[in-house]
Amino acid sequence: MRFERWVTAFQPAVFRAAYLILRDRSGAEDVAQETFIRAFHALERSDPGDGVRPWLYRIAVNTALNELRRRKRESAAYSRVAPSDQADPAADPETRSIVADAIDKLPDHLRIPVICRYYLDLSEAEMARVLRIRPGTVKSRLHLARKALAGDENLAVVNG
Repeated sequence: MRFERWVTAFQPAVFRAAYLILRDRSGAEDVAQETFIRAFHALERSDPGDGVRPWLYRIAVNTALNELRRRKRESAAYSRVAPSDQADPAADPETRSIVADAIDKLPDHLRIPVICRYYLDLSEAEMARVLRIRPGTVKSRLHLARKALAGDENLAVVNG
């Protein structure tokens, strides 16, 4: 079956995409599994043809972003009811490298394009399809992200 070949061929890449967004192995495994479940159900409605990789990345990125939003909502709710001296249960205990830490500090609209470009090696055209934004927006966000990572103090637009 064609779908089984896709799972075998693309599972490591889908997991990697989810992990780079979530920074959590268990969550990335869940997102990868959910990605293939969603892809299987979507296959009844449409066939990605030769664009399987970007199509699966789009599903994985959207699923990981949904999980990230869920975690942020959960963390915000937890912080409202938990004593301030307790650690956030969603915090990642692993030590991060300087680069990964800097990328993690970027707002999602800049961080996700950086991950797609430099960690997933997507072209700007593939990124535009995966993120469902215009190619010019991809270029703009990558430019802003690079400036933010370089420490440009004049980037009030980065948080907006």
